[in-house]
Formats: sequence, structure tokens, C-alpha cells
Amino acid sequence: LYRMDRLADRPSVPELAPHQSTPAAVPMTQLLHLGEGASRHGDMRAIAWNAVLPEQVATAERRTVRLWQLSHGAAASSAAEVGAAAPPGAGAECGACKWDPHHAHSLALGVDHDIVTLDARTMKEAVAVGAAHEQRVASLDYNPNRPNAVLSAGDDYHVRWWDLRKPSAPLLALRAHSHWVTSATFNRFHDQLALSTGTDGAVKLWRAGAASSAPTADEAADEAEEDGLVEAFETHDTTVVGAVWSAADAWDFCSLSIDGKVAI
Repeated sequence: LYRMDRLADRPSVPELAPHQSTPAAVPMTQLLHLGEGASRHGDMRAIAWNAVLPEQVATAERRTVRLWQLSHGAAASSAAEVGAAAPPGAGAECGACKWDPHHAHSLALGVDHDIVTLDARTMKEAVAVGAAHEQRVASLDYNPNRPNAVLSAGDDYHVRWWDLRKPSAPLLALRAHSHWVTSATFNRFHDQLALSTGTDGAVKLWRAGAASSAPTADEAADEAEEDGLVEAFETHDTTVVGAVWSAADAWDFCSLSIDGKVAI
């Protein structure tokens, strides 16, 4: 955990001319190391801030999910482990982790092929979507505007939209990539839109109005847009490890490939 010191006091960086070099990076202050020494190299699969309780963090290791409570004093910061559990199922492994932005104590996990939610107060299973993907669940995201709505991506090349109240079948399932899907995420402003990234080097923009907080059922049939692929971006030459939407502009996003290339 790092602190970005005195960001508000720094002068804004003017736009660079083509011949100017990038400004020097400002070092951050390391506050603490969650689970230091507890995990073997490669065991850590995901980390997630609680969207409702900002001092709570979940870490998903290969065979353990841990909850941490952060506290900050004048001299130092600390993290206390307040809960731990093995992912449900004999020999099961975690592959993704995401807090529910609508329920403070609900944590979603990708456990092998399944999606499982835990009640963080008891660390017990609450909802299970069995065989959500045919291979490992690699990414999860909650719809920021519609409770119980989850977007998942898997190594089976698919992206699926779910209503956790009806876990027997997805609202929408699309073969999104020609190889593993590494991430899928909702647009925070227009949740009928979602981005996906894959090991095929592609970034894709999807529309899923039927799974959004404002479905198109009331629109005129000739005005309603079909669900499916909106656009494919082939900016990267190798595996795209993830993409994030801008928190300030509905139409901007950033993608990162395994070779370090960033595209905005």
C-alpha cells in the first residue's frame, strides 16, 4: 500500500511539446505490505478495495481469501487480518475478486469455473453460479448502477452478463475473443457498454442493453440498437492484460498490453 504524498499541492504539469522529455516520476511512500511472507511467489491472484467501506481490502490468493482492515495513525499505517476462508470446493483456486458496490459485505470470487459470492461478515458462501464458464473465470465486474448484475470473463473466450438472483443462465453470453479473455468491465456512466481484453491482442467494445440499468425495451423497435460488438480496437500487437474506463469522461478508456504499451 502506497500513499501519493501532497498531490493537491503539486503544480499541474503543462502539456509537453514533442521534443520535451517526460517529467521525472515522483516517488510514492510505501505504507505497508499486505500479507508479507505469508504467500509463495505467484499465489496472489487479485486485490480489491471495498466499494462501500473504504478501509477494508480483500486479497485473493490461490487457495485463500483474506480480509484486511486498514488503520492510519500519525506515525504509521497498519493492516489487521479480520477474516480468512478457503474458496468453496475441494482443491478450488481463486482467479478473480470484486467487491459489490451495492452491498458492503458482499464479495464476488471467480473460483475455477464458478462465480461465488461470500458474506464478508461470516466468510460463508451466499450465491453460487456453477459452471459460469467452461474454463477459468479470469475477471469479474459489478454493474455500478444495477444491483445483482455481474459481468464475467473467462479462459473459454467468452464474456457473460449475469443476474445473481437468477444464476441458472446468463442474461447474455458472447464469444468475445479468439483466445483467453483477460478482463471485462462496465462503463460507469453508460452501463449498457462494456470493454473486454484478450490474449489475442484485441480490445473490444460491447453493447448489452438488455442487461443494463436502462434496457431498450421501451424504445421504438426501429431506434433500438442491437446487442453485440460495437467496435474492435487492434492497437496492440500482443496480449492485452486489462482496460479501464476513465472516472471523469464516459468516452475515454486506457488499455495495457503485456509488452508495456499503453493506449488511451
